[in-house]
This record gives sequence, C-alpha cells and structure tokens, in this order.
Amino acid sequence: MLELIIIVVLLVLDQISKYLVQLFLSPVGTSTPVIDGLVQLTNVHNTGAAWGMLEGFRWLFIPLTLIVAGLLIVVMLRFRKKLTVFSRVTLALLFAGAIGNFIDRVLLSYVRDFVDITPLISFPVFNVADSALSIGCVMLIIDALFLKEKSMFDRVTFKKEKAQAKTAEKAEVKEVASEPTEASDQSNA
Repeated sequence: MLELIIIVVLLVLDQISKYLVQLFLSPVGTSTPVIDGLVQLTNVHNTGAAWGMLEGFRWLFIPLTLIVAGLLIVVMLRFRKKLTVFSRVTLALLFAGAIGNFIDRVLLSYVRDFVDITPLISFPVFNVADSALSIGCVMLIIDALFLKEKSMFDRVTFKKEKAQAKTAEKAEVKEVASEPTEASDQSNA
C-alpha cells in the first residue's frame, strides 16, 4: 500500500506541475524566478534521457522504460514481504520517476522539465519525475553498499534452484547436527 501511495502522489505531482508550467510559462524557454538567484522555473522540452543525454533516442527509451517498469512491478509484488520499507520506497520512487517521464515521451514525444537551479550552480533543468528517479538511484546505491543482509539484492532472487539449494543445504546442516556421531554412540555403549 505504501508503494502505491508514493507512486500515485508522485505521478499526480509530476503531471500537474508539468501542466502548470506548460500553461503559465509559454513559450518554451520562458523563465520566472522562484527564489531570486537560486531557483527559477524554466519551460524546457527534453527529447533525450536524463539531463538531455542521448537526444533523439525516444525509440529506445519507450521500450526500455516498459521493461524496467515491468521488472520493478514484479519485484515489488513478488518480493514485497521480503523487502524492507527502505527497499520498497526505493522501488516506488524509481517506478514513479520512470513512468512520469514515460507519459510525456509517449504523449508528447519529449519530457517537460522546469526546475532550474542554474542561477545557483550549472545543472540541467529537471522535473518531479527526475527528482524521484535521482533519489531512488541514491537509495538503491545505499541499499547495495550499506544495508548488508537487509539489502534487496540479498533478498530478491529469480532463480528457484538457488533458493531451493539454500533450503536443502540448511536442512542437511540441521540433519547432520542432530545425528549422533559414532564416537558418541561408542561412549554410550
């Protein structure tokens, strides 16, 4: 349920904010300061991937996003009980970000970006979906590097053989530990 709430809230915020920018900051390239010298809203159309990289590869982004989103859904649903709240939030952020920009690519052939912190530092213009993706990626790295046995990478496996082998191995260890040894048999005699 938590994942669904995060996904819906982020998608609604993403699409409403993009619509409002499109409505009030026309034409493309129009800017208005939010915090003078720090943040401004700038209407930008991005035909590339993150921060405008790989411009013109829409034909690649659409199927790739569908594959990644499908994988995220499978992991969120199939392994929900095995995942920590941190991992579930991470996956929800990644999914919401991917789908937020996917909607723009499919409907408009470009992604609407508008948060511009260039007055503060030189950085590409971004949107709510980009923010969700970026935060989700940072959380994914934290999950992989610092959460050890709680990491989703240790809790999620698609190989039944591997999981069954571990279960069988644990059963054998318990069985061997509970069997009396020959030395103890002789001392009992």
